[in-house]
Amino acid sequence: MLILLEKALLLACSTAMAAVSGVNVLSLIGLLAAISLSCLTEWLMARRGAMAAVPALVLMTASLLVPGWCVFMPTVAYDLARLPSMLHDARADRLIRWLLPVAPVAVAMVRTTAVADHLILLVAAAVTVIGLMLGLSRATAMRLRRSLRHTQDLARDGNRANRRRMADVAEERAQSVRMATLGERTRIAREIHDNVGHLLTRAIMQAQAGKAVADATGDAVASQGFGALHGTLDEAMTMVRRSVHDLEDDGTDFVAQIADAAHSFGETSAGFTATLSNEITDAPAPVTRCFAAVIRESLSNVARHSDAASATVTLRDFPAIWQLVVEDPGPAKPESTRHAESDPEAMRGMGLADIDARVRALDGTASCGPYHDGWRVFVTIPKRRWTYHDADGKHDGIVDGSASRS
Repeated sequence: MLILLEKALLLACSTAMAAVSGVNVLSLIGLLAAISLSCLTEWLMARRGAMAAVPALVLMTASLLVPGWCVFMPTVAYDLARLPSMLHDARADRLIRWLLPVAPVAVAMVRTTAVADHLILLVAAAVTVIGLMLGLSRATAMRLRRSLRHTQDLARDGNRANRRRMADVAEERAQSVRMATLGERTRIAREIHDNVGHLLTRAIMQAQAGKAVADATGDAVASQGFGALHGTLDEAMTMVRRSVHDLEDDGTDFVAQIADAAHSFGETSAGFTATLSNEITDAPAPVTRCFAAVIRESLSNVARHSDAASATVTLRDFPAIWQLVVEDPGPAKPESTRHAESDPEAMRGMGLADIDARVRALDGTASCGPYHDGWRVFVTIPKRRWTYHDADGKHDGIVDGSASRS
């Protein structure tokens, strides 16, 4: 907007000088040419910076042929001052910007003999210098504005980068605190199980022995007391076991353990990658340990018995079951295939037997075998009510499977 106002002011001065020197057809043509070429300069500056000087040079050349058009040199000077640097030498570039607009005016003064025309040309030269100074100041202001915007952009980028780093640090800190908390809960559960649980078990056995002695001696009061003590201790044991299982489940990070099981093997095996797709966010601690062990064993089998360089680990959370699928694209090694064909039971090694035993312990099913050109391990574990039993097989507590306790 300011550029348009400054150009309008310079054109008004040029029009006034042309009117003083005498209005004719050439003056009107020169005015229209100056306005058109100035607009063309603005268009070229926005799109083709190297060609923006052409309109100004055209008008200066025309001014050498038509001296009356020298009064429009202020607009040319204004446009030239705002153009990008045309020479590598800053001093030479500045000198050319000063000389080019003034040269047609100087040539016209040499060719003109009338005093009135000399005065008009002197005023035109002065206004041309003013136009050049206005153009230089406008170019400086625009350059400073661009620099300010660039600095602001850098500052915003720096702030965004700092916020991302702070968010990452906060996330890492929160993860560290969570892992420390989970580890502490697991330690407390282990301490309760190893110490308090054993003491309660010994007390229960002592109460049972005391009741047996009282029954043998016919002491009904002592027998009743030992029976009541046994019931109280048994209830205490049930509550302790529930608390231990609660702490153990709370101390188990399903997502972290599954990710560690899926990626830890690949990190130690060059050229092998495991892709994990996990839809399960939480599961009981026994299910977590089972899935982690199955994943490790399955990936180990892929590396030992298959030429596959990759494997996919997929976990899905269905309304009634948890599902795990570990699959590799194959193909199997020739020697492994021949060994399997000669002895079908060879494929049922210790690893697969361990997978089957772990899954069956949770009332699940495991299917391991060839699939297309590779091998697939397919495991499902039902979401049911998890029941606890003591050493004698006596029921001592039930926790709803929907709460994910074991």
